[in-house]
Amino acid sequence: MDFENVTHVQKAQARVGAVLNGAWRLDALIGLGGMAAVYAATHRSGQRVAIKLLHPERARDKVDRARFLREKAIVSTVNHPGVAAVLADDVTVDGSPFLVMELLEGETLLQRWKAQRGPLPPAEVLSLSEQILDVLAAAHENGVVHRDLKPDNIFLTRDHGVKILDFGIARLRVPSGQTSLAGLRAMGTPAYMPPEQARARWDLVDARTDIWALGATMFSLLTNRYVQDAPTVNELFFLRMTCPIPSLARIQPSMHPAVVRVVDRALEFAQADRWPDARSMLAAVREAQAAIAVAPPPRSTIAPLPRSTVMPPPPRGTLAPSADARDLGALDARPPSGRPQTQARPSRTPGLSSPASLSTIPRAISTIPRAP
Repeated sequence: MDFENVTHVQKAQARVGAVLNGAWRLDALIGLGGMAAVYAATHRSGQRVAIKLLHPERARDKVDRARFLREKAIVSTVNHPGVAAVLADDVTVDGSPFLVMELLEGETLLQRWKAQRGPLPPAEVLSLSEQILDVLAAAHENGVVHRDLKPDNIFLTRDHGVKILDFGIARLRVPSGQTSLAGLRAMGTPAYMPPEQARARWDLVDARTDIWALGATMFSLLTNRYVQDAPTVNELFFLRMTCPIPSLARIQPSMHPAVVRVVDRALEFAQADRWPDARSMLAAVREAQAAIAVAPPPRSTIAPLPRSTVMPPPPRGTLAPSADARDLGALDARPPSGRPQTQARPSRTPGLSSPASLSTIPRAISTIPRAP
């Protein structure tokens, strides 16, 4: 961990024990991201909650403050039990806004993946994806795109339910003529970021962006590797913007074709080739659940493509050194102005793959998770 991130953690830990506005005692640090820290807390009445506190340096930015406080409105708009409830919002005496949220008991999907120390069973991945897609369908139908779906933003409750966390950088559709604050500056996670988001084409980001991120999450859980891998974040962005993702069948030849179909279509390079909406993907997930429950498929004999067909990453000397990547937190990008352009639709090439080692992707706080 670099010095900046160590300092970031130390500052957040130092707030444990503080009492906000004479009412909320911060009991323990339970989460930390580029925008905010999350604490288990207790109200003076004894009520147990979670407090999401915007970092002081972010609190000085008007756009960050507005985007942070907008999460309460977005959660209310989605109106689904699969979203962590925001109970109230307030501002500390030093000017940092915070949200009072329900305190969840369980673990994140990232923690579950790490504990497994390998791929998760397909039946479990499909069951989780079914619940996630039900939440995404409600969000998308109410004009909300999450834009940062990943294992550490998916919470598994003790009663086997699923909660999607962190709608802080979600985009909320606004009436024509108004400007979405999320559109002015957006954040994302490279390991689960689709091509249009990697290209900073915020005019193209829509519900199919979340579908791609879920496909990347399923791919990782089923294979114990990321969809693409590179020594630096710059090289990873280059691959994401130019190279289609290899078929799940190439990585896991024994995977049932019904599961491969769900994941491969979610990860199509061109948005028009993906599942058109969350409910369509949800129906396909249920079909896959029924298919794998009947009988496991025979082991595939698909042979790998010749090495010469694999596109190598760009020369290292043309990109920033890997040290740059270690300083990367949640990414901020300003969208281009002008009218939307038609997205290129390159053909899907299953042979384009990437190195198998998970350890080569650099990690920043809450951005690129370590391999389980």
